Amino acid sequence: MYQLQTRESYRLGIAILVLSIIGLLSLASAQTVVATGLNNPMGVMVAPDGSLWVADSGVGGDTSMEMPNPETGEMMTVTMGDTARVVRIGSDGTESVMAALPSLNLGMEFVGAARIARIGVNTYVTNNAWLGEIPLERPPLMASVVKISRSGAVSEASNIWALEDSQNPDGFIKESHPWDLAASPDGMLYVADAGGNMLLKVNPLNGRAEVVTVFDGLPGPFPNPARGGAEESDPVPTGVVVGADGSVYVSFLPGFPFLPGSAKVVKVHADGSVEDFAGGLTMVTDLGMGPDGNLYAVQLAIFSEQGPVPNSGALVRIHPDGQTETVLDGLSFPTGVDFNRAGDAYVIVNGVGAPGSGEVHRFDGVAQ
Repeated sequence: MYQLQTRESYRLGIAILVLSIIGLLSLASAQTVVATGLNNPMGVMVAPDGSLWVADSGVGGDTSMEMPNPETGEMMTVTMGDTARVVRIGSDGTESVMAALPSLNLGMEFVGAARIARIGVNTYVTNNAWLGEIPLERPPLMASVVKISRSGAVSEASNIWALEDSQNPDGFIKESHPWDLAASPDGMLYVADAGGNMLLKVNPLNGRAEVVTVFDGLPGPFPNPARGGAEESDPVPTGVVVGADGSVYVSFLPGFPFLPGSAKVVKVHADGSVEDFAGGLTMVTDLGMGPDGNLYAVQLAIFSEQGPVPNSGALVRIHPDGQTETVLDGLSFPTGVDFNRAGDAYVIVNGVGAPGSGEVHRFDGVAQ
């Protein structure tokens, strides 16, 4: 009996190994590179015509300025220029630059165009960040929602920095970094401000922004000088999705020290109240809704004592009950995701990396 069980276990193990290899081969054959040569891309959108729109952070520019580092207080050199881009990729692979936007080079980080949404014939993009410590008046299109009209005209749809500067809703460092945005059925835009740690509702017709809720800090292992010395991490909201029931789902990164399992997704109700929806996630950079009705979270990487671990990013499915499962792993610093109607996932890889290394990959049938 023991020998029989051992033999059957051996056969079962071989069968599982074979199936695993087949699965890996299937995954590899289903992966297609659709765009390369991007500069720290953050967001991707599948348009109704099947084209892809990518928000590219850029590489700063020729204008330089000195400013204190908001974390250390030490002076740092920042460069700025219109190198951020919104790129349209047609079904034949042709790339067209739909807009050139301001980009910041912060030395080890590039900040520019982040995410894209569509309302009717107009396209809206969150662009860049701004801080009270910067010794300049905010230039146009910085820390704002930008509108790209059907004709290609670029204008500022909403100045998010103005709200942060005048109200500073979370009461800490004046910083606005409108990151993700999502269109709601009533024609409004919900904007996750990763710098101000809040969710905003924006009227794209008149630019008026209002605070839906300010997110509390998350438990952290160290005193955080940016939060009055409390042992908290900034929540850093990075993804926003409007659910079928009208609730808004928001993902958190959260901030340093980026502990594995410390990220989560919350559900924001119409009255601004917040409840946890899914936890145990790590460094979530984007949140998307698949055509299968499930949420999907992009995990940038596992952060160790030596820094971010290469090829440790993942795409995680979140079921309606909040349970999670990894559907793609081994990704290189993914930052954004969107889906076509067939359930194929378009994932940005190397969204954080050397200029020119950013790519968009298509993974077939992920959300069927």
